[in-house]
Amino acid sequence: MIFVPSVLWQIFVGSFFATQYSVLIPILGFLLQVSSIYLLLATALSDPGIMPRQKDFTEHYDERSKVWRTREPQRFYDVVLRGHPLKLKYCKTCNIYRPPRCTHCSVCENCVERFDHHCPWLGNCIGKRNYPLFYGFVSTTGALNILVLATSVSQLALRASEIAEEAQIGAGDAFGQALLREAMAAVLSIYALGIVWFTFGLCAYHNWLVCTNQTTYEQIKGAFSGAVNPFHRGILGNYWDILFSPVRPRYFNAHFNRLLWPPKGAVPLEHQMRSKKAVRSLPLPKIDTAEMTDLRVPEETRSTVPALPRTDQQGMRPGSEERYLPTELAQPVDQEPLPPPVGPPRPGSGASPLGVKASSSPGGQDIL
Repeated sequence: MIFVPSVLWQIFVGSFFATQYSVLIPILGFLLQVSSIYLLLATALSDPGIMPRQKDFTEHYDERSKVWRTREPQRFYDVVLRGHPLKLKYCKTCNIYRPPRCTHCSVCENCVERFDHHCPWLGNCIGKRNYPLFYGFVSTTGALNILVLATSVSQLALRASEIAEEAQIGAGDAFGQALLREAMAAVLSIYALGIVWFTFGLCAYHNWLVCTNQTTYEQIKGAFSGAVNPFHRGILGNYWDILFSPVRPRYFNAHFNRLLWPPKGAVPLEHQMRSKKAVRSLPLPKIDTAEMTDLRVPEETRSTVPALPRTDQQGMRPGSEERYLPTELAQPVDQEPLPPPVGPPRPGSGASPLGVKASSSPGGQDIL
């Protein structure tokens, strides 16, 4: 549908415009043809974002309950995404909870991340990993279809104009003769006109889906009809998120049927828990107390600190029950104690101007 009409267009229509007008027109057509075929093959042979399957729930050992699982996990799991409640559905075929926007394809029998649709023309699913390729294929094919239609009809119109001037006949008769002389241009015009609604219409439809950040599956099912789309980021943000954001690596290699997830060096959670349990169950090493070094401080290195007076109110902080070291004991032993501070007493402190703290006598009179 693309290769054969492209070759015929280059031979009959592209050569006409190259000789009569400019060689840029067939060059533009060649670039669109190569891009369309390349993106077609790249989309058909790419991984759409298949999620790796897990073992059956009966093959999982629960470390907490110390038994093998016998009950199937719950069908739905509620999560909140950007303030919007969503339900994650458990897939009984793949034995996983599907991420948001992930759907199980009934044709491929795989859960595809950000599933758009299964394309029968390509024989592959369209998902998160190959949607930019599919979008490029649809866009280039639509542009190529319009180019073929416009140039083929233009060639017929130009040839009819030349015939009308040479033969001095009407426009209708001249157009009929142009159809006979440029039969391949007429065939390409009819072919391009018959499929333009599909190619260009599909391109316009997917541009609308990108602007609203929806998939074909979500739009047909009406997933966000009457509700707020939590994935909508504005038109420019949607184009960047869907078409230009980095593509994650594949989870498996389809050519060798080898799983690429988890990556090399990663230890499964079950093995990690078993390793921790094994480490905790190891016996503690025995310590020979006879060979231990005496860590007590020698008597000659101990410093003699005078005992604190055992007075009830001496050495008490105001409003606190903790004792503190008096000022004369806080200085080094070889220095003289600092004199008491001289200044007005604090209000309510009961101290004299010389800094001597007053104490109450048993009779209730303050003595200095």
